[in-house]
Amino acid sequence: MLTTSRRRRPARAIALLTGAVLLLSGCSAASAATSTPAPQKTPETVTITDELGREVELTVPITAVYPDLWYQSEIVRGIGAGDSIVAIESSTDPTTTEENAEYFADFADLPVVGNYEEPNWEAIVESGAQVALMRRNGPWEEAVEKLEPFGIDVVVVTTWDPIVLRKYLPLLGEIFGKEDGAAELASLYDDIDTTLDDALEGVDDPKSVYFENNAEYVTSVPGSGWHDTIELAGGENLFGDVNVGDDSSASVHQYEVDPVEVIARNPDVIVHNGVDGLVSGYEPWSASDLEGQAEAIAARPGWDATTAVQGDEVYVFDNFFYSALGKQVGALALASWLYPERFEDVDVDEYFGRWLTAQGVEPRSVSEYVYKLGQ
Repeated sequence: MLTTSRRRRPARAIALLTGAVLLLSGCSAASAATSTPAPQKTPETVTITDELGREVELTVPITAVYPDLWYQSEIVRGIGAGDSIVAIESSTDPTTTEENAEYFADFADLPVVGNYEEPNWEAIVESGAQVALMRRNGPWEEAVEKLEPFGIDVVVVTTWDPIVLRKYLPLLGEIFGKEDGAAELASLYDDIDTTLDDALEGVDDPKSVYFENNAEYVTSVPGSGWHDTIELAGGENLFGDVNVGDDSSASVHQYEVDPVEVIARNPDVIVHNGVDGLVSGYEPWSASDLEGQAEAIAARPGWDATTAVQGDEVYVFDNFFYSALGKQVGALALASWLYPERFEDVDVDEYFGRWLTAQGVEPRSVSEYVYKLGQ
């Protein structure tokens, strides 16, 4: 994934080599038993190709980064490079929401540059960032214009997109000098993939899913990570035939639907992201809040005629858990809702726990973040 030249900085390399020789020459039996810090990697210049096919020359390992959304910050921290984050945007600010005070506590002393769609570019420059890690649906073009004149490189890797995330995890590990951490997340992703493939083998009549994204009658269509989770889970997106175009700057390919059309298409399962007025986060919402949202969906006029409502197959979830690892954990959970008999021996909590451990917090159960109608 890394391309073109690698130019080492000889003076620094010689200094490190000299230090290593001195250390070895003075090593006694007693000192050999004492652990020493891992040597710092020698900075080098590499040219990478990001998600959009842009070639970017970087000095690696990156030691100062601005991630432009909480998804980005999670991945940087998850591979073990959290201490390289030098500025955050509002969604990663632990002081703004009680739900994430503990989860993002590591970032409490970092400068907050404002809303991720319209950040304070000057504050990013002042943070000392070497790189801005952007999403394809974020203001990356403006970032290039505003930041590159100050020597801040822009790399586009959309970590909310499960397919893109897996493809670029090795690259992220290499440019941050955290290959082992990136390999661990890649292994978690692949373990989930294998579990899905094995459990879903032979599904020839996929269940139809109406996915509602944090607002009434707003669904997600091809081009979004939400749509990908439905397909990864072995389901069929109720509005998967809608094409909103190939505009990579589109939000997350949202599409407003006619509620009568939902009834006409008759979903097998309804899933709804969010509870009106509540902020997603590590601290779960109350079961009564989740239940109230599910019951409100089931009570919509005419929706009691759908297969989903008649079978109590309405799920309301907190995006905090669903979007873990670029929504890969969400895909696994959704598959277990669609085909519970195929996932009886699969512990979704085990995979979610591995993700939370990588984030440096105590594992929680998926059941704390989701409610099924009539449960």
